[in-house]
Amino acid sequence: MKVKYGSAWFQSPTRSEKTPSFKVDLNKNLWYDFGTGEGGNLIDLVLKLSNCTVPEALAHIGSNSYSVGDHRFEPLDDSGRIKIDRIQPLANPALIQYLRSRKILMPFARRFLKEAYYTVHGKQYFALAFANDKGGYELRSAYFKTGSSPKYYTTLRGKDNSKLNVFEGFMDYLSCCTFYRQVPSFRTIILNSLSFLPKIEAELVGTYEVNLLLDNDQAGRTATQNLMATYKHIQDWAPRLYPDHKDFNEFLMNRRIQ
Repeated sequence: MKVKYGSAWFQSPTRSEKTPSFKVDLNKNLWYDFGTGEGGNLIDLVLKLSNCTVPEALAHIGSNSYSVGDHRFEPLDDSGRIKIDRIQPLANPALIQYLRSRKILMPFARRFLKEAYYTVHGKQYFALAFANDKGGYELRSAYFKTGSSPKYYTTLRGKDNSKLNVFEGFMDYLSCCTFYRQVPSFRTIILNSLSFLPKIEAELVGTYEVNLLLDNDQAGRTATQNLMATYKHIQDWAPRLYPDHKDFNEFLMNRRIQ
């Protein structure tokens, strides 16, 4: 394997080859197999290699095992890893403009987001920074979406912790705050990745009522249906709030103000 310009190259895990043609974009967390013309995200790769269902793939990824069969995807050195140089209050005009383009109100953005300056391959970048429960950050700008280690979900305590809201990403959570013009009063978990859904199962079981606000894509709908078939106290808000949009933020951006 070799790492170059933000991409890692491996020998394909799906076939035999001598020259690596399996590319992983370390910034976008996407893969592409030049030998077969196939590509996608980590869930797509697990589905392809393990021949399993989406819930089984999510459980596999959430088990902290990042091996698929005999293949482990690890960089040879630290040059491709994200090194956080500093975290500071949100003030960068470019990041503020990006949030405004996503229709997020600044009081909510400044309450939950910081800005991060970080280094990858010796070059410095900046991005919105959303902290998780283990000290890592989800990093987002107008040009890319990535995150620093350790990866994990984010818990926000509310005034009423007997109920739980579950969002897939922080932009959707901020969209909810913006739409309702207030911070949810219930305890909230932002998954930061659908792969962390199995890790919050104990939280789901121990909560009186759970409100799911996941994406309206195949993975999100499958995960929601699987949970609702297992737990009767879970409510699916995606088809009620944004049935014609991929997620809460897309709905917010396309909403017509009366």
